[in-house]
Amino acid sequence: MSNVDTVNQSLYFTAASAAASAAGRMNSQQVKKDKKTAVTKKTSFRSVLQESMEKEDLISSGMPVELLSMTQEEAVVYLKDAVDMAGDELTEKMTPEAFMNYRTAIRQFMTFVEKNCFTVDKTKRFGRNRNGKPRDPAIQIHVINTKLDSLASDLLYNHMDKLKLLAKVDEINGLLVDLMAA
Repeated sequence: MSNVDTVNQSLYFTAASAAASAAGRMNSQQVKKDKKTAVTKKTSFRSVLQESMEKEDLISSGMPVELLSMTQEEAVVYLKDAVDMAGDELTEKMTPEAFMNYRTAIRQFMTFVEKNCFTVDKTKRFGRNRNGKPRDPAIQIHVINTKLDSLASDLLYNHMDKLKLLAKVDEINGLLVDLMAA
């Protein structure tokens, strides 16, 4: 058995190790290239301005800033969880802070659904009505994301008792404001 030639085995392993080292070099060159492009990639003024405008729009509409870095599905889950947590807090503690938190969470969720679920098309109609005034535009509402729409309706159905409570509290607050104004 001492006459066994190990050249065939060593050639196989030599080729395998050469291929592995070549692949390693290619990966390291790719990583260096990626690092170079990541470092040299500059952000344009336009993209910074657009991000700033999106942030201002979110803040002005009363939405949380965390939604900027999320996809639409992540944002829906985040807002739904916020509504559920605020609803649980409202059922545990009937305090004005819990009420305001729940109301804010519902408003944020509904605003998000309104912005991302529906499109409104207005088409101008020519002519005049019987009174001589221009005719009102024709308005069509299209549902974009039916999944989000069904989630919103399910959420509203599940929180109906809390929403009725909110309506009654709002009615009482309105009566108190009317009483104070009189």
